[in-house]
Amino acid sequence: MINLGIVGLGGWGKNLVNAIQGKSDNIQFVAAANRTPAKVADFCQEKNIRLSDDVSLILGDADINAVVVAGPSQLHAEVAMAALEASKHVMVIKPLALFKKDAEALRKKAEERGLVLAMGYDRCFHPASDELRKCVAAGKLGKIVHAEGNFCVDRHRGLPEGDWKGFDENSHPGSLTDHMLYRMIELLGPVESLTVQAARHAATADISDTAAISLKFTSGISGSLTAIGVTPAFHRLHLFGTEGWAEIRNDRRFEFKPLKGDSTVIEFPVFDALHAQLESFAAAINGERAYPVSPEDAVAGVAALEAMGRSAKSGQTEIV
Repeated sequence: MINLGIVGLGGWGKNLVNAIQGKSDNIQFVAAANRTPAKVADFCQEKNIRLSDDVSLILGDADINAVVVAGPSQLHAEVAMAALEASKHVMVIKPLALFKKDAEALRKKAEERGLVLAMGYDRCFHPASDELRKCVAAGKLGKIVHAEGNFCVDRHRGLPEGDWKGFDENSHPGSLTDHMLYRMIELLGPVESLTVQAARHAATADISDTAAISLKFTSGISGSLTAIGVTPAFHRLHLFGTEGWAEIRNDRRFEFKPLKGDSTVIEFPVFDALHAQLESFAAAINGERAYPVSPEDAVAGVAALEAMGRSAKSGQTEIV
């Protein structure tokens, strides 16, 4: 059994614990560090998790094999590096870091120590994502010429005052689109350059709530991303090819339209992607199979997100 420590038990951290605790023969949470332990004391007692406000208690515990970093994004790199230096395998909930240099430092440290560095990105585990991978690998799309992604949620309206997500320096304009960006990078390769148009329309915090991003991949393929934080939920990833197109919509609906013939639509049932993500982390630690998001792709995603922040400020195309 792999014993996990988790740093940061906000809403997403609790989701991770709920997805796996008592439901796996391979992995479990045994300790947590949270800035305000009183807020999660009852939760940790219920889940049989030791709790403190001191990360070093997790890093210094020889019985803990790996650490999940689930706190504010501006702390990801610092905490993850400390965990790697303590010889712990690490899962960092996306993004790996806010800056490419920090993400690359994490990748190198993990490689030097022979440790697993996994980026927590649950959408890549959905069956619809597997269907898209198979479609691309089989050449059903022909030559892919363009990709589009939309990630729209009502998240930026009503952010509590002082919330770390309510600052552009912590959540680069357009960063909501990383839900679609990472799958694009996996299938199409790294982004070479991008241009961002960002604006604030309805967010209560002083943050860009709408962004349109134009992409150029190193492969020469073009792409576009739309990130909106003040509308009803809409999630879409669409690849266009010379022999057909394929779309994932709201994670569970997959459609393939060939150049000739009718569309094929698959509606997948509800799937626990967080459980699959943590089981995959365990399998990577045990050497059974590689974690599906490579460290190189995770770094490439951070580089693109950092460039989005620069482009939103400069109004110019930025090299990634």
